[in-house]
Amino acid sequence: MEKLKKIFEKIPASYFAFIGLIFFFIGLIPAILVHPSFNFLVTHISYLGTPTNSLHIFFNIFWFITAVFIIIFLLGFTLYLQNKEISSKSTWIACSFGILSAIGIMGMAIFNSDYIYLVHLLFELVFFIFGILYLFLYTYLELKSSEFSTIQALFNFIVALFFLLYLVLLILNRVIPGIAPEAQSLTEWLFLFANLFWFFENGLYMLIKK
Repeated sequence: MEKLKKIFEKIPASYFAFIGLIFFFIGLIPAILVHPSFNFLVTHISYLGTPTNSLHIFFNIFWFITAVFIIIFLLGFTLYLQNKEISSKSTWIACSFGILSAIGIMGMAIFNSDYIYLVHLLFELVFFIFGILYLFLYTYLELKSSEFSTIQALFNFIVALFFLLYLVLLILNRVIPGIAPEAQSLTEWLFLFANLFWFFENGLYMLIKK
């Protein structure tokens, strides 16, 4: 714990969130540009990491690296919340959920092929389910704290709704194949950018509200 505190005293945890976002977009934008017939209504995020994309290995590597920075940021965010006198036990539970969600990202990046789709799907579910859990828990913890505004606390809840919406569509598409594929793909991109903005906004918040 003390070692973590020393690290974040030298390098603010927010920087890890920002660097992670930069890495993700470095991998994302070129993969979109070279992807055949890219369309937000048709192309799922994971398609950028399959062999049909000439930069699939590049994209998956940067996707994996992003998850590493997310984990480091979440550790710093946990210490930040504890400094705001939020329950240590609860913040570590939320952090654990966040780390498991990030491990889901790593798994999706490693197992991103049609030949191992079920493994990819398993990690995708880990990512979404634990993502929803940590966002709901952060909502609860921040609502209980006088250090956070209601708007800031509910921001977590709003992002969680994007997660939940896509998860519902994902499950429906498995139960009833072919149902609203455009809605599923678009919702996936919406939740992605909502999630990325969550890390950016909280990183910025930590710098402003020290």
